Amino acid sequence: MRSPQKETDRLGLRSRITCPHCWQEFAAHETHWIAVHPDLSGDPIAGSDEQLRFLPTRFNVNGQAIDMNGVACSELACPHCHLVIPRALLEMKPLFFSILGAPGSGKSYFLASMIWGLRNILRRSFRLAFSDADPLANQLLNEYEEKLFLNPDSNELVALPKTEKEGELYQGVSMDQRTVWLAKPFVFSLQPDTDHRLETKSSQLSRAVCLYDNAGEHFLPGGSNTNNHGTQHLSLSQALFFLFDPTQHPRVRSRCSGKSADPQMKDHAWTHRQDQVLFEAASRIRTQAGIPQNAKYKRPLIVVVTKYDAWCSLIGCPPLNSAHLVYESEAGGFLLDTERILKVSDKIRTVLSELTPEFISAAESFAEDVTYIPVSALGTSPEIAPHGGFLAIRPSHIRPMWTEIPFLYGLHKAVPHLIPSASSTARRSTPGVDQISETQLPAGTRNPREAGS
Repeated sequence: MRSPQKETDRLGLRSRITCPHCWQEFAAHETHWIAVHPDLSGDPIAGSDEQLRFLPTRFNVNGQAIDMNGVACSELACPHCHLVIPRALLEMKPLFFSILGAPGSGKSYFLASMIWGLRNILRRSFRLAFSDADPLANQLLNEYEEKLFLNPDSNELVALPKTEKEGELYQGVSMDQRTVWLAKPFVFSLQPDTDHRLETKSSQLSRAVCLYDNAGEHFLPGGSNTNNHGTQHLSLSQALFFLFDPTQHPRVRSRCSGKSADPQMKDHAWTHRQDQVLFEAASRIRTQAGIPQNAKYKRPLIVVVTKYDAWCSLIGCPPLNSAHLVYESEAGGFLLDTERILKVSDKIRTVLSELTPEFISAAESFAEDVTYIPVSALGTSPEIAPHGGFLAIRPSHIRPMWTEIPFLYGLHKAVPHLIPSASSTARRSTPGVDQISETQLPAGTRNPREAGS
């Protein structure tokens, strides 16, 4: 009889698994299965509406566990929180990315637009297969994509629901005699395709990408709750994506007055102290990860500056085209122009330093590696729905700008071999690449890195 470790190696499984919900580690052979037989309903941890979780002792010839009533099973669960674990996490190293921001910053729209773009650019430009690791876990995001990008009524106004604190992205389980709310990430498998230059190293480079979308209310005063563990993934994430919404800042609205017809630029529009939201997130990360107050966060903080189409007049509204940041190398394969991304970051930082200095201070006092990337999930202003007064968009008008770039840059920082960087000598000239130039900065500003700030 094989030892558990030898069986794990034979099946090509990882020896240690990290649950994407409760973040506990466990051995592959400790993985629970989810019973299928209808008489085996009700689980003491997952809930009375869930099927029983169990540690199997019998398997069929296909390697599927057999439940207590003789039915073959296919779904897996964490032995601690009993929530479903996609099989990809048993076979691939996890890559945790967290997305957060103030309420109304556009996280749902950004996520849908980003994933829709990544499904295209990762395969076309980087020869990476990117797919849903668990279609059921990703169902909500898939519905968002369909509503925005595959809508048969593309001229009708649509809107995405906001992320709720205990909504579809969270699930309650019974632990320590109380109900605890845990995050339910979107999970994707990412691996070199058959024509990737490093396809032979697929087992080392493949990743199970877990994307977490937190409700902004979690980081407002009073948003902390001992029964809600939905933000604990922040300390494990290989990169943080903070969505900063300039349209929520009074100084930006004032500077863009008369230059933007976006209803979000009106004085009565939604406003939150985004620096305080970041301070609260930083405080939780320091506590959970044991980072001293006088030490900086070492992993990338990528500030996604949303709704570019609404505030781009601050820099002359140069176009943002993701294709202009990808280059084919002489050795084959494609490279991401990180040098250009950092130059754009410097220019955006210069503008934000003048108009939103308190946010720049919050970001750079917390993390030592901060990058500012402008995006527009929709590429155009939303409309106020005539019935209901909420913001909505016509799918036929959507033209996303740079929504894939924050993820590509974060992936480059986390797994450089998957998204290699372009150097000055490796790049080849592409018309229109110099989209944001020094002359498009507001008068009197200069590159902060040149200024030594």
